[in-house]
Amino acid sequence: MCCVRTIFRALLMTFLVSPLLAQQGDRKGHNMTSFVPEEVIPPAPFLKVEEALKSFVLAPGFIIEPVAAEPFVDMPCMMKFDSEGRMWICELVGYMPDIDGTGEEIPQGRIVVLSDTDDDGMVDKRVVFMDKLLLPRSLYLLDDGILWANQESLFFQKRSGVTAVGKSVLVDEEYARGGNVEHKANSLVLGLDNWIYNAKSDRRYKKVRDQWIMEKTHFRGQWGLDRDDYGRLFHNSNSTLLVGDYTFPNVAFGNPNAKMKAGISARVSTNRVWPIRVTPGVNRGYQRGTVSPENYKLINATGASGLTIFRSNGLGEDLYGSAFITEATGNLVKAISVQDGEGEIVGEHTFGEKEFLASTDERFRPVNAYTAPDNSLYILDMYHGIIQHRTYVTSYLRKQIMSRGLDKPAKGHGRIYRIRHKDRPRGPAPRLGKLSAEELIPYLSHPNGWWRDTAQRLIIERGNQDSEAGLVEMLEGSDMLGRLHALWCLEGLDLLRSGHIKYSLKSGNEKFASSALMAALSLNQREKNSLVPAVAAFESGAESSIYKARLLAEIGTQKALEALISALRKNGEHPLVKEAAFTGLKDREAVFLGVNNGRFNNGSLDKWLQEALNRNQRKVAPPKIEGQHLASFQRGEKLYMGRAACIGCHGGDGSGLDNLGPPLDGSDWVTGSTIRLTKVLLHGLQGPITVSGKRYAPPGAMPGLSMNPTISDQDIADILTFIRHAWSNRATPVGQSFVKESRESNKDQRGVPYKEKDLN
Repeated sequence: MCCVRTIFRALLMTFLVSPLLAQQGDRKGHNMTSFVPEEVIPPAPFLKVEEALKSFVLAPGFIIEPVAAEPFVDMPCMMKFDSEGRMWICELVGYMPDIDGTGEEIPQGRIVVLSDTDDDGMVDKRVVFMDKLLLPRSLYLLDDGILWANQESLFFQKRSGVTAVGKSVLVDEEYARGGNVEHKANSLVLGLDNWIYNAKSDRRYKKVRDQWIMEKTHFRGQWGLDRDDYGRLFHNSNSTLLVGDYTFPNVAFGNPNAKMKAGISARVSTNRVWPIRVTPGVNRGYQRGTVSPENYKLINATGASGLTIFRSNGLGEDLYGSAFITEATGNLVKAISVQDGEGEIVGEHTFGEKEFLASTDERFRPVNAYTAPDNSLYILDMYHGIIQHRTYVTSYLRKQIMSRGLDKPAKGHGRIYRIRHKDRPRGPAPRLGKLSAEELIPYLSHPNGWWRDTAQRLIIERGNQDSEAGLVEMLEGSDMLGRLHALWCLEGLDLLRSGHIKYSLKSGNEKFASSALMAALSLNQREKNSLVPAVAAFESGAESSIYKARLLAEIGTQKALEALISALRKNGEHPLVKEAAFTGLKDREAVFLGVNNGRFNNGSLDKWLQEALNRNQRKVAPPKIEGQHLASFQRGEKLYMGRAACIGCHGGDGSGLDNLGPPLDGSDWVTGSTIRLTKVLLHGLQGPITVSGKRYAPPGAMPGLSMNPTISDQDIADILTFIRHAWSNRATPVGQSFVKESRESNKDQRGVPYKEKDLN
């Protein structure tokens, strides 16, 4: 009987680890036989913190210290520091408790608050803020509450200190719908522009007059998100270590009238990694392109996770602004030096073919990194044997996990580490909780980015008109980062005015000017209009030209569009400049075409503009004409709605548009003298004019078509024929020879618009 039991156990173990047992992650036709010799694979025992510290190899000159471990923290995945330096943690309890993810649908996650009450650098107090949550993955702190997200939706939870008050209020039901745990929205990171952004998402959020609003943005990343000093977002995916946005969010996004996809993001450096232990326990580890056949170590990232752009001098001035990316499957933290390139962000691996931090402990699972208020780098370690979700576990990976006992212990463990320079002690804990908005203003120029960001957030939450004087003083000061934050504080408090933008454009700093032009988009139309002369005269560089184009396009007046055309003729071949311009021209595409009159031509921009016109145009009912008259009418309709852009000022139904162009339908100017009408189309017309007894005074002149080399005499004849017989008009056609004769006899006009008195 004993022999039978022994055989049964052996068969059971064979069944559990057999690569022939199909898993969700298996792919048809893959040979999942490991080529890594068993004898070179080290064991993976559970290590206490003291032992785990011995497994680390850290770049020379740095120290790694534990901040928290079990029982104070359990499977940490996201973190935020509050105004008093306490750590708010999302604990992903319930994620892969065993190889099959059993019970994953049971809400058992938590949001906890960890404190260091005696300031010795170690957590000594834990408060459970919320529990019984389904895989909490996102967290954002406010003075009076938090935003948090579970497996599906985004909520606001009111708080008093570290105590939840009342029930959570739904903010976005669709926040994280669809996909599995590895592919759902997460993070919630405050941008310099006062919007809150996410990874694995195309949504951003802002609280406006006590209401949460959501806007669409570019889709970014997979797990984790951060930004640099200038508001540019950085993100990644499991197999791409770092991607950087070259511009502010949404400067080239938001015009749905054409299928334009702005290329604002680019991969920063390569995805190569250098683990210090043999790593067969990665998905697709049976492929020689995943694991090296020479040293049996991971070649490129496959489990890249959360990241930070380190915005402190705590690790040394040369590492300020560097990216630190966690790679959970390779048991390492990568450092990438980041800098501006030509139209994209570029970088290189800071420590060459070595990692900033690596471990021989397979259970070391770094999943996020943060710039801490004490000037150090914080690393969240889930310390969980199974890091791959069941959706992607292959038969090969199952065997790897089970053979080293990585499925146990299932929960109850996690670590938070601090990394600092050996010659630099940790900085003081913040005490910003009770400061007024005015008292917070000096912190906008703090050398640590966390302090600046937190001060900006708190000033906007607590401030009012009394904050303006101090913010303007900071705006006009000498500290460039303080000026940037003051600018966006004014924007967030609705205190920003055109005068602040004009002043900022004189700074001589490309980054600051770019930020000012972006912030100006939030001004009301009157304030924007007053900016046109200053923006038109501003000598923009490669970066600020993107924001100049966007702002002028969005202002949309005749003078602004004239300035935009000049800017495009200078910088319009830069992809992001024309993409920003088209974004700002939303629902003004036809107006722009009319003002442009062929002066700036670009294949991509022309395509988007035409697509927008086709999308928005209203078809004219076919008239009861035939032959050459009908053919000319149809060609004229196409020109009116498209290339000649008459629709932009006179409308698809010929009824005219306020402050742009008078009506053509029922107009005596259209159905009357063909001599007068042809002169107008050739050389243009400056108002005011009287149309069918009513006075019209559009601020801009109608440009003539005679100076547009893309418009022929036949084209003009076709347009004339169309408008004279469209809508309710019923007048005779105009031929090409008539237009040619008029062009010749009035050539001395040279495209200068007529006035009404010249034609009557």
